[in-house]
Amino acid sequence: MACGKFRRYENNRLKTLARLANQRLQELMEADELKKKNRNKRKIRSNPVFKIPDDFVDWEVEYEEQQEQEEEEYSDHKASAAAKRRKTHNNSPKKKKESSGEGSSSSQPPPCPLPEEFKEVIRRLAQGGKRVTEEKLVIEKGLFKTDLAKGNNRLSIPFTQVLDHTFLTDDETHFLTTRDGNNKMNFKEVTIIEPSLELEKVKLCRWDMNKANGKNTSSNYVLNGAWSNVAQRNHLEPDDVVQLWSFRIDQELHFALVKLPHNNNN
Repeated sequence: MACGKFRRYENNRLKTLARLANQRLQELMEADELKKKNRNKRKIRSNPVFKIPDDFVDWEVEYEEQQEQEEEEYSDHKASAAAKRRKTHNNSPKKKKESSGEGSSSSQPPPCPLPEEFKEVIRRLAQGGKRVTEEKLVIEKGLFKTDLAKGNNRLSIPFTQVLDHTFLTDDETHFLTTRDGNNKMNFKEVTIIEPSLELEKVKLCRWDMNKANGKNTSSNYVLNGAWSNVAQRNHLEPDDVVQLWSFRIDQELHFALVKLPHNNNN
């Protein structure tokens, strides 16, 4: 009799222990599942699919924005100059038109030659019988804020404003469209005579940018490298008008940067 009661007690105790163990196992499984869900939520919040770093700079987008700003400033400058010319024309006494018999010409007058003080520097650089080529006016342009911003550090020379593309040889033109071993665009280091007549080494590059339509390309030559030093030393400011001349000494390309007096500006 006593043995039967003991067996029933023992069976009940084992069933109770099994039920408690089952319940505990279920609780542990549910807790583990909840932890996994929480970990996944934290991972999604802390690791987004794509995050742009704060210091990321897309040079192509930045360059395109600078080009748009410069084109806008250039348009404003042209409109302002045209308005000044109209005002001067309307206020000036009208002259009787003279007949030349060959028809009138609307072309702009030829630019002034390279100032003599720059030619004197060129003569000193060519001492020793070095061969010097004739100077070529590459561009005459008003400076924009984008040309003088330290963060940009470049003088833009748009293809559409270049007066004489032969300032580069065919080999140099091709070289500036190729890349080096690090996949960076090649550049040519050149000596420039500053408005102050000091000498500086700058880099000549070519930048090509596809426009929004995906077909046309906006191309510019660019002077960078030590350009910001040149701008700062010579106190260049927006709306200053400069001329960039090219010349060669023993076939080596050089530049001269002339700052025109303000009373010569349009």
